[in-house]
Amino acid sequence: MAEASFKDVPEIFEVELGEALTARTESLSTFRELGPPDLVHVVKSTGRSGQRDLGSYHYVSGVDASSSASLAAYINSLTYAIEDDSGWFSKGQPWKVRNGCYCCFNAFSRVDVRVDVKIPGGVNAYIVDLRGERYEAAQDMWQEVYLSALLRAILYSDDSTYWLDAYRKLDPITTPDGEVRFMQAAEALFMKGWQVGSDPEIQVATVVSNHLTAAVMKYFGDSGRYQYAANLFEKLSAKEPEVASLLAKSYLGMNEEVKAVQIMSAAIKQTPQSYTLLHVQCDFLRGKGKLDWALRLARHAVNCAPSEFVTWEKLTEIYIELGQYDSALLTLNSCPMFTYNGRDAHRNLTAARVHLPPKGAIVEILPERTKTEDDDADPALLRLPAPGLRGTWARAYALLTRLVSQIGWDELLKTRSAVF
Repeated sequence: MAEASFKDVPEIFEVELGEALTARTESLSTFRELGPPDLVHVVKSTGRSGQRDLGSYHYVSGVDASSSASLAAYINSLTYAIEDDSGWFSKGQPWKVRNGCYCCFNAFSRVDVRVDVKIPGGVNAYIVDLRGERYEAAQDMWQEVYLSALLRAILYSDDSTYWLDAYRKLDPITTPDGEVRFMQAAEALFMKGWQVGSDPEIQVATVVSNHLTAAVMKYFGDSGRYQYAANLFEKLSAKEPEVASLLAKSYLGMNEEVKAVQIMSAAIKQTPQSYTLLHVQCDFLRGKGKLDWALRLARHAVNCAPSEFVTWEKLTEIYIELGQYDSALLTLNSCPMFTYNGRDAHRNLTAARVHLPPKGAIVEILPERTKTEDDDADPALLRLPAPGLRGTWARAYALLTRLVSQIGWDELLKTRSAVF
């Protein structure tokens, strides 16, 4: 059955035809934020009577989801990816993709957008809501679908804790025009950004603390091109004063410190209770060695947002830098901790077969070697809690280990006895 596999595309073969689509429909109500990567399901057939059709699926991110045509084009590209081992001496018909379904979660409207493609035949786009009911797809929702897919591609790209079998990652933005489209979509939907959720350390998603702003800062920040982010936030700050914190952070990334200070000075008069703005000021002062000034701002940020973990975390960091370890320990103990909700994911299904084609270059580079005793970890180290911590618990543990590394375990115990 190897001839039914794709050459360069990972895939999972189903036990029951269509079970991946059924499982996704049943899981829709559990998607809380951005949703899982896109699901692509295909049915392969030889056309011979008595030969059972095969269903397979894989996950993908980075596909252009701006229209039903672009999603249909991806499925159509798979028709050329099947292994062709047939020769002049072979018997029977080769396997071909008969139809496919592309599923993409719209994180703004909380619906699953699906595109059915019949080969040969037509394309049918529709939506499935959280209750599993089906509706016609509206034309005005494609911008939300496009941006949802882009945010997942950017934020899930190098998340070491998010792992799936048969997950294909493509570059979401490959041209300058694609970057412009991303910026236009981000600007148009910016005020809805809080609807897609935020990092697990943020208690309440806001217009400046959410997955949309995190993706913009990650995309342009990782490449050191903060000027593009600054251009976007410059336009948005006129509508929403709180965006000034992101604008100032972008200018600091560009080493335009005078401009950033001017923005922060003007913005703090308009939004004195914005903890995100206070944190940008705080980090700027820490970089200049003004820890006493930064401490005052961090305390004020805690008063402005006492239910947010990040405000207490920032205050703890400054206490550690100041050498006030008793206050650091007391503040760390006061941090509000949240239950960690991981990334949205599909339900795991029993696979008939998993096909994971290796990249040719990787196979050539990696040496052949057998597992030795040196590869086994110490059982005592495996029992340590740190690798299993996530969200606020992992961040709090990192602060505690930082404290231990600076003053030692014995001194930490003495400080704990004095404080509590």
